[in-house]
Amino acid sequence: MIEDKKVSIILCFYNEERYLQKAIDSVLAQTYHNFELIIINDGSTDGSDAIIKKYTDDRIIYKINTENRRLAYSRNRGLELATGDYIGFFDGDDIMLPDKMEKQVKYLKEHADVTLLSGGYKYMDAQGNVEEEFIAPRYVSDEQIRAYMLYGNCIACAGAALFRREILERQEIRFNEKNLASEDYRFWIDMMPYARFANVNECFFYYRVNHGSKAMDIVNQDRTAYDAEIRELLKHAWSARGFTLEESDFTFMHSYFYKRKKIWKPGTVYQGIKTYKKIKKQLCTLKLPEGKLILLYYKEKWLRAYRVYWIIKKAAGMAG
Repeated sequence: MIEDKKVSIILCFYNEERYLQKAIDSVLAQTYHNFELIIINDGSTDGSDAIIKKYTDDRIIYKINTENRRLAYSRNRGLELATGDYIGFFDGDDIMLPDKMEKQVKYLKEHADVTLLSGGYKYMDAQGNVEEEFIAPRYVSDEQIRAYMLYGNCIACAGAALFRREILERQEIRFNEKNLASEDYRFWIDMMPYARFANVNECFFYYRVNHGSKAMDIVNQDRTAYDAEIRELLKHAWSARGFTLEESDFTFMHSYFYKRKKIWKPGTVYQGIKTYKKIKKQLCTLKLPEGKLILLYYKEKWLRAYRVYWIIKKAAGMAG
């Protein structure tokens, strides 16, 4: 394979000395060699700095934040340093499969219309044991991804994606540094009006769980603030696509579609129907190519959330 396209991998971390070396080694062991690894140490207080300074590979660019500034800031710093044709993100506790870059560069070179390519992953525990189950992307085409992104993020963690740097320069897209732990979702939403996305049925990395990640620590510390952030992201996603919805619509979708609560009150049923009709009516004007899928995914989520109410109502009817 001709390696005429350069890849920039931005690896940001905070206090990951236990896993950092394996993460870096997995990037350096790629079968595709034309890349730079931009490592941003987000003010770590453990021994991770010494681990990085042992490396002599001239493809590594290492920067340190003087204090912990969180992921969005660190990734933005990495984006300013990136010089590659393609950009990907990686975390200091995950493992990149050896042929990830090679497969993704090949795909993007063969599909000039695709801006971002992502795929699937497998879970890995704190001890490095990888589960057999492959988490494959359900939504693969651009229209499927566009439709589902109104209800949640279907780009499988930032570590699976690779995208063209030119879109960032042309549209001045950066991470919103006010986000607590949903940075990726907002970033993809902001990219979507100018891009075409694709997911493939490939395992690109191992995602480490159950070891107290920084993102989950932030979420658990203030669940109310995180929920409010997701609601605002849903509002941002829908308004960016031209929809005009009310707070009651977003409250319904956040509670019963995103947080997966069960519907069991008649008033909630009415709100769900009202929101659906509103979306369907506005789609007649917006004429989005993915309009039918937006309605289909709404119905799928509606039926799942509505099932409890249906069972209760049926039981009440039988008792009567």
